[in-house]
Amino acid sequence: MEGTDDYYRQAAQETANTIEGYYKDQDGWQLVKKAPKDVVIEYKHSTCPGFNGYLYRGQSEYNCPKEVLFEYVDPLPSPAPRLRWDKGIKSIEVFRRLDETHRINLTSTNSAAMGLISPRDFVDVVVTIKADNTISTCGVSVNCPQCPPKDGYVRGWNHHCGLMCIENPQRPQHSKLMSFIQPDIRGMLPRSLVDSAIPGSMMDFFANLRACLREDGKLVD
Repeated sequence: MEGTDDYYRQAAQETANTIEGYYKDQDGWQLVKKAPKDVVIEYKHSTCPGFNGYLYRGQSEYNCPKEVLFEYVDPLPSPAPRLRWDKGIKSIEVFRRLDETHRINLTSTNSAAMGLISPRDFVDVVVTIKADNTISTCGVSVNCPQCPPKDGYVRGWNHHCGLMCIENPQRPQHSKLMSFIQPDIRGMLPRSLVDSAIPGSMMDFFANLRACLREDGKLVD
């Protein structure tokens, strides 16, 4: 039943399974951006029902353990590090904790594309998954009547999204970060504007994370 803890957990599990499928999928990806430090951004048409946009995949290597990498990307409010470096996010609130691994986040974004895209907010159920060689945070937007849109924000919708911190078995102190996103930011915006803004914002995401890790002395030689 929508709005129950079981409903949110089921949505989170479906998303975790979907992200695992995206991780294994090597077919049909098209390169959209590539930068120094091996940052690669690719995309393909989303298969989410009712969404006529793209699924984006970004990845880069970082010379730090996966546990450190996950600490910096996990979408949590301060004092967690995410808000210190992610310039696209204005605020993160844990609206409700379901258990140790599941929660509902309310995330507000800054404007984007030189102000052409106004601020958005998203209500997502988020799950943390730890395995032998990976730590992941996966999320998907959910309907939550107790959390109406904020004044001055357009309520967006995140289709299955996730961040995977993957250990390099040959170099245990090095990790790969993979990001999968397919946001529907809604509002009266041309699709072309949204599609042109997302790859650049993903490049900034990886670069700003690297700069923060370096500043904090978390990158090893």
